[in-house]
Amino acid sequence: MMATYNEKPVANWTTNDFIAYLCDRHSATYGTEYTPPGRNWQVERGLIGTLIGTKGKNAKPRKYEPEVVKAFIDECLRIHRCTPQWPTVSFTWFWKWKTDVWARVLAESKRKQYVKQAVEETEGIDDWL
Repeated sequence: MMATYNEKPVANWTTNDFIAYLCDRHSATYGTEYTPPGRNWQVERGLIGTLIGTKGKNAKPRKYEPEVVKAFIDECLRIHRCTPQWPTVSFTWFWKWKTDVWARVLAESKRKQYVKQAVEETEGIDDWL
C-alpha cells in the first residue's frame, strides 16, 4: 500500500501528493471542492511537476524543493479570500496571479539556506580559536 502525502516527508512528495494536499486544504479552507481551471488535471499536474521534477519516461528535472512549493501553497491559501462570485481557486491561478507571494516564499527559503550554511561553516570555529 502506498503512503499518502501526510505519511511521508514533504521532500518526497510527488505531483499526486500535491494534488491530494491541495484538495484537502482547499476543502478545509474554502468549503468547496478543489477543481483546476477547466477541470484540466493534466495542466495542474504538469505545472507542479515542472516545479518539483518528475520521474519516469518523460522525466522533468527539479527546479525547486517540494518544501518551497508547499510553503507557497500554504501562504496563498492563508491570504487568499474566495468570494461568492469566485468560490474556488487553483494552483494554476495562484501561480499566475500570486507572483509576489512566490517571490517572498522563495526569498525566505534562500535566506534560511544561507543561515543554515553559515551556521554549518562556523561550527567548529571554536576549535580554531
